Amino acid sequence: MRRLYTLFILASLSLASAIAQNPTGIVGDNYYRVHNLASERYIYVTDNKDYYDMTHDAEDFQAIQLWKDASKTISDPASVIFIEKHGSKYDLKAQGTGIYDLTSTYQENGVGYYVTIEQKGEGIYEVSAEKRGVKKYLSDDRSNNDPQGQLGTSNKLNYRRWVVDKIDANHATNYFGITPSITLNDKYFQPFYAAFPFRTASPNMHVYYVYKVAGNIATLKEISGDIPGSTPVIIECASANPSDNRLELLAPSSAELSDNKLDGVYFRNGERPAESTDAYTEFDASTMRLLTVANGKLVFSDNAPERLIETEAIDWEEYEYFYPMCLPANTSYLKADAGTPAVLDVRIDGSGIDEILAEREDTSVEGVFTLSGMQLRATNSVQGLPAGVYVVGGVKVVVK
Repeated sequence: MRRLYTLFILASLSLASAIAQNPTGIVGDNYYRVHNLASERYIYVTDNKDYYDMTHDAEDFQAIQLWKDASKTISDPASVIFIEKHGSKYDLKAQGTGIYDLTSTYQENGVGYYVTIEQKGEGIYEVSAEKRGVKKYLSDDRSNNDPQGQLGTSNKLNYRRWVVDKIDANHATNYFGITPSITLNDKYFQPFYAAFPFRTASPNMHVYYVYKVAGNIATLKEISGDIPGSTPVIIECASANPSDNRLELLAPSSAELSDNKLDGVYFRNGERPAESTDAYTEFDASTMRLLTVANGKLVFSDNAPERLIETEAIDWEEYEYFYPMCLPANTSYLKADAGTPAVLDVRIDGSGIDEILAEREDTSVEGVFTLSGMQLRATNSVQGLPAGVYVVGGVKVVVK
């Protein structure tokens, strides 16, 4: 139930923003960000396990984190909250989970809870939950200026009041934009995984998935139009600036790509005890390949330490801390098996040489290749080759 309560806050908070923008108090289903009125810390959903017992003051809010810095939220799906109206109450859905579903698992009758809110000013709300006559308000329980807060129920005044803002692709500051983590030849890429459906809102963006793995080639196919929720993808960005890589968030959908070879993870909560196995995903080189750059080209590799994060956790069997190398939150990876090569070159829709990469003058890549990726020579010599277009040392060359 503590999980339920933490999620409650998110739902109601999102609601707050919606009502603030609509003087009639009618809140349409949409996406919002929520921050505390006093501390200005934002809410992030970083796990899908939690517990709250209002009648016994037993709580664990580590699945919901509070952090300052609005710029941090721009590219983080953990800060995106979808609000659904249910009568006079609301459900919160984020990161593949929701208040009602989470709370129902703690009830003998299987019936979950929705959140109740009270408006305390324009766009300002208090969020509460009630059980057996016990009513408590969610708050930021840390009355300081630290970057990280602590969700709880003990603080009062403005620390239990929340502001909610609707996410809009055209908004000056409260939009969702991709911050790419991979750069190659002035091209920018991000392995991405989020619960919400979307479409690209900025020009010069492309969304791909892996639909075929053959030999040492992973072939991408571009998705045109809407991308279903919970679809692991690779996003080619327009620039390194998230403001140039905006997404339009769409209503939830259940469609999926049946031939997608990618998988994804939602969470990387380094402060979550190992009692929640969903808090992080440890990297496994036998079953995962990560998008990275190697030898001047885009590849999937079983050795990409720059893509991993060291996460502190507790081994409850041994009662000691260990530090697994984990996948970053909200990223995609290529599923692998015993026959998958350690490194796979990336291609688009069987076209062979990297159309997703700019032509480059990289003479460190030796050899002559056909446009389908077949190596003809180990050196860069084109002498004696038939007329045609080849890839020589990583550059397209026309032989006449």
